[in-house]
Amino acid sequence: MRPFVKYVGVALKWGTLLSTLGFVGCILLQIFARLLLPTAPSWTEEAARLFFIIAIGFSAGLALRSGEYVNFDFFYDRMSLPWQRRISFIIDLLTVVLFAIFTFFAVQFTLMGWAESSPSLKFPMAIPFAGMLIMGLSLLVYAVDRLRKYFTANAAGQ
Repeated sequence: MRPFVKYVGVALKWGTLLSTLGFVGCILLQIFARLLLPTAPSWTEEAARLFFIIAIGFSAGLALRSGEYVNFDFFYDRMSLPWQRRISFIIDLLTVVLFAIFTFFAVQFTLMGWAESSPSLKFPMAIPFAGMLIMGLSLLVYAVDRLRKYFTANAAGQ
């Protein structure tokens, strides 16, 4: 599972980088057009929104992997080490359950998007909806990987 998780991380980093660059590029184009051209393109706001949604989808799993989400350290640090392990295990288990359900419905949501089209860009809405699917899958991969660590640590006798 480790090589798979590593490849997922690389793909998510590239996806985050490219979609963030697309977002910044659309915003810069919009600013340039509003200041220096007679009319601004109508599609830049929608494209920026699309890139933003995709960037969030790609970066959410990376945030979980590196522990960048908000923690309640005030309570957690006051617990004993065995209770900290139990709470962390329960949180990771619930995260797996939540994002398994989330991903199931994100697939359905994305499939429904093929029937709709974007107002100004005229592409299927499944493309921006896929941001939710990417987010669910990436969070699920890293949550399962975090959960796996509990079982491999227990099997190693730690």
